[in-house]
Amino acid sequence: METIWQDVRFGLRMLIKHRIATIVCVVALGLGIGANTAIFSLAEAFLLHPVPFENSDRIVALVDSRVVSPDKGVSFGQDMSPVAPATYLDWKKEVHSFEDLAAYAWDEVNLTGDREAQKVQDFKVTANFFPMIGVQPLLGRTFLAEEEEPGRNQEIILSYGLWEQRYASDPNILKRVIKVDGKSFNVVGVMKKGFDFPMPAEAWVPLAMDVKERLRRDNRWLFVLGLLKPGISFSAVAAEMQGISERQAEAYPDTNKAWRLHPQPLRQFITGTLTRQYTILLMVAVGFVLLIACADVANVQFARVTGRTNEFAVRTALGGSRWRVVRQLLIESIMLSLAGAALGLFLAQWDIQMILAHMPPDVARFVAGWKTIRLDTNAFLFALVIAVLSGVISGIAPSLLGSRANIAETLKEGGRGSSFSRTRHRLRGTLVVAEVALALVLLVGAGLMVKGFQGLLSVNESYAPQRLLTLNFSLPEAQYAQPAARLNFNEQILRRLSTVSGVQAASLVTYVPYADGGAVNEKEFSIEGRPVTRRGEMRSAIVETTTPNYFNTMNIALRDGRLLSDTDGADSPQVAVISESLARRYFPGENPLGRHIKAGKVEAEGEWMTVVGVVNDVRYSWIVKEDVPTIYRSFRQAPPYYTTVVLRTAGDPLKFVSAARVEIAAVDANLPLYNIKPMDKVITESIVGIAYVATMMAVLGIIALVLASVGVFGVMSYSVSERTHEIGIRMSMGAQTGNVLALVLRSGMSLTALGLAIGLPVAFLLAQALSSLLYGVQAADPASFIGLPLLLFAMAGLACYLPARRAAHLDPLRALRHD
Repeated sequence: METIWQDVRFGLRMLIKHRIATIVCVVALGLGIGANTAIFSLAEAFLLHPVPFENSDRIVALVDSRVVSPDKGVSFGQDMSPVAPATYLDWKKEVHSFEDLAAYAWDEVNLTGDREAQKVQDFKVTANFFPMIGVQPLLGRTFLAEEEEPGRNQEIILSYGLWEQRYASDPNILKRVIKVDGKSFNVVGVMKKGFDFPMPAEAWVPLAMDVKERLRRDNRWLFVLGLLKPGISFSAVAAEMQGISERQAEAYPDTNKAWRLHPQPLRQFITGTLTRQYTILLMVAVGFVLLIACADVANVQFARVTGRTNEFAVRTALGGSRWRVVRQLLIESIMLSLAGAALGLFLAQWDIQMILAHMPPDVARFVAGWKTIRLDTNAFLFALVIAVLSGVISGIAPSLLGSRANIAETLKEGGRGSSFSRTRHRLRGTLVVAEVALALVLLVGAGLMVKGFQGLLSVNESYAPQRLLTLNFSLPEAQYAQPAARLNFNEQILRRLSTVSGVQAASLVTYVPYADGGAVNEKEFSIEGRPVTRRGEMRSAIVETTTPNYFNTMNIALRDGRLLSDTDGADSPQVAVISESLARRYFPGENPLGRHIKAGKVEAEGEWMTVVGVVNDVRYSWIVKEDVPTIYRSFRQAPPYYTTVVLRTAGDPLKFVSAARVEIAAVDANLPLYNIKPMDKVITESIVGIAYVATMMAVLGIIALVLASVGVFGVMSYSVSERTHEIGIRMSMGAQTGNVLALVLRSGMSLTALGLAIGLPVAFLLAQALSSLLYGVQAADPASFIGLPLLLFAMAGLACYLPARRAAHLDPLRALRHD
């Protein structure tokens, strides 16, 4: 132990002696370790702690996936579809691998009465939901089994945030009765602070189903969770549930044949595939940055080892072992890495603060694990581990090579021209090639992500989203149960909003593009005279209920037929306008005008709609690359409960928020308005995750470019220093400045070219993966695969030119005296 402390003290003196080299190494490693620690904190939050309770590792989400015919393609939302009530109840009877099953359903309610009206995100849950996941309320109780019966389900549990914000943390809240969608509900509990599962729950009510609803197999709206029995593995329960699902498909082919059960661990289900994929992408990217930093440090170590060959030769001559030399150099390398880790932790904390500060609150509450992002003990341990590994990786080759120096040769000639020098040169060249290859992969990935993000913004410019104001409301069923009441309300607010000064157009639609974070809500529809050819097959499209002027408001061009009109009323024949993608997919090679379609199955209630027009497609999501088939129907023929108001304004849309509130409140003062945003903000919030990834990839790409350039500069500078004597001989023999310049440049640029040749195929594989994830990304993008390699080549050329220029202006006499 005493000798180790001697090595530490001696290493510290050596690091202080070579201050500039030490600072360069610490900064390089600090950037790499800091980036890795920050992304580790994100990965830990997203992948390991996405839910706010302890026993999530025993919870399995049971969701359905649709079996899609090859000619249709996969549509969004079918990877994680809810199940029908009858299916859930069958599972409760048949399954043996779970201790219990519970269900929940997404819902939204209006709170009124005691204060201004407020829209609240609530969830309907079964009585055993909270006991099964092991969560108890802060105040009160959870739901009772008898409260699942219709008519006895007038209880509500509040989240801590809602209790604090709306009810001022009232200690007597359990004695209060509040108005929920116009009905009286008893507050029976308040959840603990931070609990908002399923995200982003603000309240919970009992899930009550009547006998008719319990028997339905065609209405899929329940998400089911199961608690594994002790000792039961996920693979075992997946196999059992798969068997049950197949038996249900045989017993109920009309509703179940086209669906397959898709069990998922709760963490995986909550995080989602895309978040997991992009998190892994960032982890690989920061790993590349750290490897480039290690290569830089290794090259610096090679230079330091070369300058200390006499020292090591003397130590060996005096009886020192090779292991002692290796240990000394590794200790110095690890000390550098630990100093880099200290700097990296500060950088990681700054990175995390920047990430948290720039996420819109309306988006953050939907991101599983977002509230748990922090530098915790695990992050510190991770930084320590990768610091030690980085020290070993960057120091092992210089240490082993430095300890192999020939004593006699070193003491006579300083190692010039020895096999030791040639080996060192080859290793340093290999590191430069690796740095350039890794930097190119990162640059191409960053370029593709940035271009994809810009494409997502530009594709929506056709309707000038910066001049659109959107807001949502949901009419309570108790007050607006009759279609005539809903239609009367909608027509009144349209008239009022249209008269507001500065409002150029007022429209209604169910969903605007990029609503709900870009989720696409497709529904089943039928075509008259064209039944599905396979049992369980389903045709699906977005079904929008809209005003006739919505197409002009959004600049959606008519391709064929006519648009909806004011004469398409409740007493007129039902009509619909379809998107061009729907016409291509479901009416190939024929004119869809005059054909009849219906929302839902053929036997569903409702009239057939005649297709009267075809319009251009509108991009609804960054997730789905293809245009999604869309059906537009008149709001007068199907007055909706849930609606989005779209206002085309003459100036800044936010200036019209107050006027819109006043006009709608004049019709119904108890109706809460929410999601009040300019359309461009709706779009940017929907793709903010891509913006984050693109920004981080761009920063990592720039860091990689700088580190790789520094690495090339360092290697070429040392190469010039090492070959000074040779250059002096060449110049004394008549070599011109241009010859020396070309000699050095050729050496450095050949390494760069080799690195580019290795990196391009790897970058192309990354581009293929990104093109499958993100709209607008082409695997063979010219700008990324021509421009970025040229940029890296130019930076490497500059890094080579500076040492080459110094070599070309050497004084031959001084160079010949150089040792």
